[in-house]
Amino acid sequence: MVSSASPESPGGFSSKLVVSIQDVTHRYGKVVALDGISLDIPSGIMVGIVGPDGVGKSTLMALVAGSKKMQQGRVTVLDGDIADARHRRAVGPRIAYMPQGLGKNLYLELSVYDNVDFMARLFGLSAAERKVRVRELLEATGLGKFAERPAGKLSGGMKQKVGLCGALVHDPDLLILDEPTTGVDPLSRRQFWSLIDDIRAGRPGMSVIISTAYMDEAQQWDWIVAMDAGRVLATGTPAELMERSGTKDLEQCFIALLPEEKRRGHKEVTIPPRAPGKAELAIEAHGLTRRFGTFTAVDHVTLSIERGEIFGFLGSNGCGKSTTMKMLTGLLPPTEGTAKLFGSSVDAGSMEVRKNLGYMTQAFSLYGELSVQQNLVLHARLYHLPPDKAKARIEELVERFGLGAHLEALAEALPMGLRQRLSLAVAVLHGPQILILDEPTSGVDPVARDSFWELLIDLSRKQGVTIFVTTHFMNEGMRCDRISLMNAGRVLAADAPQKLIEARNADSLETAFIGYMEDAIAEKARAEGKDTAAR
Repeated sequence: MVSSASPESPGGFSSKLVVSIQDVTHRYGKVVALDGISLDIPSGIMVGIVGPDGVGKSTLMALVAGSKKMQQGRVTVLDGDIADARHRRAVGPRIAYMPQGLGKNLYLELSVYDNVDFMARLFGLSAAERKVRVRELLEATGLGKFAERPAGKLSGGMKQKVGLCGALVHDPDLLILDEPTTGVDPLSRRQFWSLIDDIRAGRPGMSVIISTAYMDEAQQWDWIVAMDAGRVLATGTPAELMERSGTKDLEQCFIALLPEEKRRGHKEVTIPPRAPGKAELAIEAHGLTRRFGTFTAVDHVTLSIERGEIFGFLGSNGCGKSTTMKMLTGLLPPTEGTAKLFGSSVDAGSMEVRKNLGYMTQAFSLYGELSVQQNLVLHARLYHLPPDKAKARIEELVERFGLGAHLEALAEALPMGLRQRLSLAVAVLHGPQILILDEPTSGVDPVARDSFWELLIDLSRKQGVTIFVTTHFMNEGMRCDRISLMNAGRVLAADAPQKLIEARNADSLETAFIGYMEDAIAEKARAEGKDTAAR
């Protein structure tokens, strides 16, 4: 089947195309990443490619950038076939491509200045041009004072800014950004997009193509390409797509655009209030600190979580969320501080801790070469469940988590949403009282994410399971009873999401988070100023 989308001056944009894709199919072994898609992208605008992980966004971006070999079909970029080596060489200086991954296009041992200067050399800028252009970009991005710092010592948001400087150093006509803000804190995300807006204001003819999993970001852009399963679902301006689907935001719009079989049974997540009164403490941490050499990953974190509570940990990649979770599960000893589960000190070797705790990692703790059934049976044995109890428990979870039709499928062949549900089933197989989930919904589509949250809410409200979940999705943070906002290893604030918003007089959780971050940055600057003055 061919997915086609060929706009004729969409939204009043230029009819000139920057990219034209015709019948493109791309496979990785038996996996079809792009399934016969055709797509025309107008020039001079900001275009968002939206969809969860695994739908073909990165493959599409790499083909447009000319960094991946064409298998089937044709991609025309800047008026020529990008598969043609001569055309690729001719337009290479007019294209900038930032692949997915924080700092992926950087040399971590080189300084900020040297990274950008190196990219300028690759594009043939003279010494005089490099000196002016590199300094200009570093000042524009706020990186001037970090020019001599090694790239490997930067935060995720700063690495992305350096990567952007390197991409823009030759003043391209086409900028391709593959999920540039995934895992970046809210303040850095906002700064990144403000920077792109400033650059486009100075270069109104520049074409920008961005892939993202954040629907709230894409809602601000000029034109959207919604993708699923290697195909284009729809194209248009955000307003056009929402009007067409009768929805109020782009996330709900994306759900409405999915094939009927994927959204069948989907309903908006509702969260019953917790029973009033105080419950016993399930998780306690006091002054929890973890250092790796001279680097402090977690800095004196103190928190308490009640039985049956859904507690969220919000923050960017590298802020210390996963390290904190590993200390709470006993997988990593703290440098300082204490952690307790139901009043007992955390010890990974303790059977009592293992019995009370379910842990679901970012990578999903599954054996890809085993079937769904085999994964469940194996983990039941690892948890030492008696055979009769294991059989009944597996049957219960298969029914509850909708795994019955997939028991013989290999775990590695499952779609992301099903793999996620299987991983949760494995984590709760032994009936733990505490469930710790490390970014469990990263990369899954909104329908799968909502279905997953229905399961979590059921565990919390009906079975009294305490749920500690990390996420970088603000709308998921709003679903928690309480949340902790974390940055650079420290907890900035902790309370019910709505209370945090009201305390900042903010319009959203993201705006509140940014406010807390700005306060922390200002406080750090004041402390450093006093320290310098004291010397």
